[in-house]
Amino acid sequence: MNLFKPLSFAVSRIGLFWQEKINSLFFRWTLFFVLVQFGMILMKFSSLPPQIPLYYSQPWGEVQLASASSIIILPVASVLVLIINNILAVFFLNSVQLLSRLLIVGSLAFSFFSTIATYQIISLIS
Repeated sequence: MNLFKPLSFAVSRIGLFWQEKINSLFFRWTLFFVLVQFGMILMKFSSLPPQIPLYYSQPWGEVQLASASSIIILPVASVLVLIINNILAVFFLNSVQLLSRLLIVGSLAFSFFSTIATYQIISLIS
């Protein structure tokens, strides 16, 4: 029973966490950026070529290319980062408030830069 006590305490603090204006504001902006990514992909997916440049960390050439459906990796990764960081932020809210805030800001930054990357990839090939 003592093993689940910290987890149950963190879950009970979720309402308090979202009552803080800055947390809900960052969460809403992150969701906005994720929805923009999905929207861009849905609007342009039919006009995408079979292969798109996605892996820019690879050397120039064919190794950078991925199938067009792989562009969904960017918004899905944003959603995963959003979920994981918000769960961790709620868990650390009581003990380390700075870490809690940094996790929320980190998910917003990740989503923002992922939106920029999605836009650049789509605008480059369209």
